[in-house]
Amino acid sequence: MKTNTTNTQQWSQKDQKIAQEALKKAYTRETEALVAEINQKASQVTNINDIWALSDYLNSKRYNIDGKYDTRESTSIFVLAQLVKERWLTLDELTGLTPSTKAKVSALAKMS
Repeated sequence: MKTNTTNTQQWSQKDQKIAQEALKKAYTRETEALVAEINQKASQVTNINDIWALSDYLNSKRYNIDGKYDTRESTSIFVLAQLVKERWLTLDELTGLTPSTKAKVSALAKMS
C-alpha cells in the first residue's frame, strides 16, 4: 500500500486509524472473495487457453486491487467511497469518522 503525507483533506489520528482498519477489512474481504472465485475458475480449466485466460484475469485483478488500496491521505476519501460503492465496506463500518468525513464518503459513494 502506498503512503504519503501530502493531502487536501485533514485527517485526525482517529480518522486515520478508522480508515486504515476499514481498508484492511475491505482488502481481506476482497482478496478472500478472489481466492474463492479463482478456486472455482481453476476447477473448470480444461485446456491451455483456459489457463491463459485465467492468467490474464489474475493479472487484471492484481492491477485493479493494487491500485485501489492506495492509503495516501489525499486519496483515502475516494478509496473508502469506492469500497462502499463496491460493497466491500458499509457506511456503518466507518462509524467514528468525523461527521463531515463520513458525509463526504457517503456522497462520493453515491456518484456513478
